Amino acid sequence: MNIVLIKSFSNKPWRSPETYQQIETSLARKWKVQSIETQDPKVLEEFLQSVREHGDDKVFVFNIAEYLDENNKQGFIPGLLDHWKIPHLGSTAESILLAMNKEKTKILLKSKGIPTPQFFIAESIDSDCSAQAENIGYPLFVKPLNEGGHIGIGDHSIVHNADQLNSEIHKIIQTYKEPALVEEYIDDAEMREFSVGILCGEPNIFTPVEIDFDAMPTNTRILSFESAEEDLERIKLIDDLSIKESLLKLTQDTFNAIDAKDYSRVDIRMNARGYYVLEINVMPGLGPHSFLPEAAESILGLSYEQLIQKLVAFSMKKQGL
Repeated sequence: MNIVLIKSFSNKPWRSPETYQQIETSLARKWKVQSIETQDPKVLEEFLQSVREHGDDKVFVFNIAEYLDENNKQGFIPGLLDHWKIPHLGSTAESILLAMNKEKTKILLKSKGIPTPQFFIAESIDSDCSAQAENIGYPLFVKPLNEGGHIGIGDHSIVHNADQLNSEIHKIIQTYKEPALVEEYIDDAEMREFSVGILCGEPNIFTPVEIDFDAMPTNTRILSFESAEEDLERIKLIDDLSIKESLLKLTQDTFNAIDAKDYSRVDIRMNARGYYVLEINVMPGLGPHSFLPEAAESILGLSYEQLIQKLVAFSMKKQGL
């Protein structure tokens, strides 16, 4: 079996040269590994064909990036691999595109009876959102519709009046050239936030952890882009069995609704009224210090190397490789 590792570097810690090197080393302990870095889909296609021709014709791709060219969002890797019928780690392009669109995801979750914060979409800077905002009630949380990795999220995302709301909507549309998602801000004295990883297996393995805001250098209880970029996020284990059971059910239901594959992470908040799925990330960070790997080590005792190998072994088995 030939494993091809696609390297698509970015300024995200989980997409650094150091992370890719650790992944490559982990894979090479069990399989023959070849890696490639390119922003050209044609070059990638020819490389994969060459590996097939000079190997045993069986190729499995390890990929943790959406695009070959991250800055310009060009070369959607899962779409290319699905089109070429190359087996790969993770969800199909269709499921990934669905999960990346927060509006479609939330509509799907609501149709499945999965609780998620009330929301509306601000399509343009001229949108009059006053009635929709008043209907949900302030404070509201505003973020880019199609971005991941906490991009566009900070203290400014929480808005308390129409002026702040309009300002944040304008900033998102002008900066990211996409609509803004405006949703109910889940926060009260009993608010807690959780991140639940799911690793497919027999049976599936879950890594539920709580965000430890008290251990983070932040005044606002949110996961901002700054906290993700600078690895400031902190987690702690969950002791309450009933909470844990509720989280696992919501995670599995959300994973199934999206038709995700192999691994994902579901972000959930709770308050005095109940639980709310904020979003599902079907391509969560897989760097050594990302939520899912750290939780897998804390809860399951899986080293980073073991986690990488386990993900690949199960995905290949499920795909008949």
